Amino acid sequence: MSLIGVAVKAGTLSTNLEKLIRSGQGSSGLAARIGTTSSNLTAFVNGTASPGIAHALGTTTSNAQVLRNMIGKEGAIGLIIGLACGLDREGD
Repeated sequence: MSLIGVAVKAGTLSTNLEKLIRSGQGSSGLAARIGTTSSNLTAFVNGTASPGIAHALGTTTSNAQVLRNMIGKEGAIGLIIGLACGLDREGD
């Protein structure tokens, strides 16, 4: 699987994206891009929203938890990647 283009857009390494997708582990680089910690990313993928994730989403922790419950593990991974990829597009 080649994720180089997506990784560049997300501001991380393709190996970090592969690790997130395959095992649900957030990297420190990806976490820094979103503005949280790698443990918060991993926890979100595994089912628990944190204030750091909520801040990245622009909502409360309880709302982030409701969203996480609705979208599941795969959705949480997609949301993290989407957040990281979209950060440089705020000025567009």
